[in-house]
Amino acid sequence: MTNRAKIEFLYKEDGIRDAVFLSELLHDDFILDWDSSQGNLIMTKADIVNLAKELKQNYVDSFMEISHFIESDNTIVVRYNHKVTTIENPKEFVLIAKFVVIWEFEGDKIKKGYQISKPN
Repeated sequence: MTNRAKIEFLYKEDGIRDAVFLSELLHDDFILDWDSSQGNLIMTKADIVNLAKELKQNYVDSFMEISHFIESDNTIVVRYNHKVTTIENPKEFVLIAKFVVIWEFEGDKIKKGYQISKPN
């Protein structure tokens, strides 16, 4: 699977909530530098895998509405809206946040990520 295909799976096939897929995709020394509404967060591979498990538990379904997908060498940039359905309302997708993320690959694994998010 190409790096582009991995990122497409991450967003288009709900890989963001798949702890096994993320464990395989992320480098052991992975770091995500995330500017969020809670301030700047530095997250490791273990943090992201745990976040995937939380997303899986808290939402019935998850959908990424991608507006931009740019690939250059070992870097992929994605701009997307993250929509989810809740247990209370499983038929209506609700926008939870808007994201821009830059993924840097080392070989076939993501080594670094830089992400900015804005809650809805």
